[in-house]
Amino acid sequence: MSEELEHAESQAPAKADEGPKRFVEKGPHVIYDTQTGLFWLKKDSWQDKAKFFNWHEARDYADNKNMRKIGGFDDWRLPSCDETKTLFDASKENPGKGGVALHIDTIFPEGAFKVGWLTGDTSTRRPRFDFVEGKEVSADEYAFGSVRLCRKDAIRRKR
Repeated sequence: MSEELEHAESQAPAKADEGPKRFVEKGPHVIYDTQTGLFWLKKDSWQDKAKFFNWHEARDYADNKNMRKIGGFDDWRLPSCDETKTLFDASKENPGKGGVALHIDTIFPEGAFKVGWLTGDTSTRRPRFDFVEGKEVSADEYAFGSVRLCRKDAIRRKR
């Protein structure tokens, strides 16, 4: 390769700044969504504990995170379907457990489980969100799954 070509390649323009990022890391455990004001745990419960949880265990998982004040917060909870839908992005591919393509931003670590428990009570069937299909599904409350906990940003009052 000629010196001129090598010099030209090393002087290639830097990638243009894409502007403010939607998802921002807030410490080792937390991702903040600047569009929705939601904080999300970086890992889902499968990634965190390497075991599946039923819906009741997912709620206990939230309680345990709150007792430990993960990320400095004590109000982690199961997300609603509307909140979870904001994470789904069909243009994104993030390898999930078993190699499935999850449609979630790559700021979240690879290896999450494809469905996550949601808040909600429909007798013995409970809602989950499928990050492959991008839709709410329901399952028996004792079925195995995972959860990615969230919390809402505090309301800021203008002074």
